[in-house]
Amino acid sequence: MMFKLLSVVCLLGIYSSFGYTQPPKPCCAPEQWEGLLHITRGDLVSGQPELADFTYIMSYDYGMKKLALKVLGSPNVRVVQDFDKMMQYVISGTTCNATKMVGELMHCIPMDATHLQTFHFGGMQGLMIDAWQMMSPDLGGDAVIDVTHDGCVPVASVVTNTKPGMMSILEYQNITMGIKDPSVFNVPSPCPSSDNQVDGVAKPLIGLPGLSGH
Repeated sequence: MMFKLLSVVCLLGIYSSFGYTQPPKPCCAPEQWEGLLHITRGDLVSGQPELADFTYIMSYDYGMKKLALKVLGSPNVRVVQDFDKMMQYVISGTTCNATKMVGELMHCIPMDATHLQTFHFGGMQGLMIDAWQMMSPDLGGDAVIDVTHDGCVPVASVVTNTKPGMMSILEYQNITMGIKDPSVFNVPSPCPSSDNQVDGVAKPLIGLPGLSGH
């Protein structure tokens, strides 16, 4: 686990930076996009390190305030987060479970975020990236977020959670603009609520089944 975490920290921190006299202004991501989201989370459980990996097919629609995720390799398992209703729906086959959530759907780099550097990802002909550091309760702690210099498309994030010993790494791959199939946001009706889980999702993008920071 330590090797992978150090590798990603190096990935985010030692690429060639450029001496811009003026840092870029905080940007906003595209309104609609889809791609793969790979999450690696390291945690300490009873003093022992544990590592968990999840890969999702992700659809993001800021206009609708919705996020949809399908577990890669398990097409019958998907998650829909509705930020208008502040509800998360977990659909597994014919079973649906609704849970209240808190937090906001992140769209823009906050104005108080710190620009760390601009660098080329993968060499001088690679993708130009801006790295931003921010403190975000919704994301679970201190976050370093990499987005493309042109277009503000998410590339990677490292979140050091407020819970001691926990770190989450998010990597975005194969992103395309728009939503190919809007039905990914559909939720079966009825979808019963879990009365004993009134705040089961506190951290958008990270507060997923098996990944909640509580």
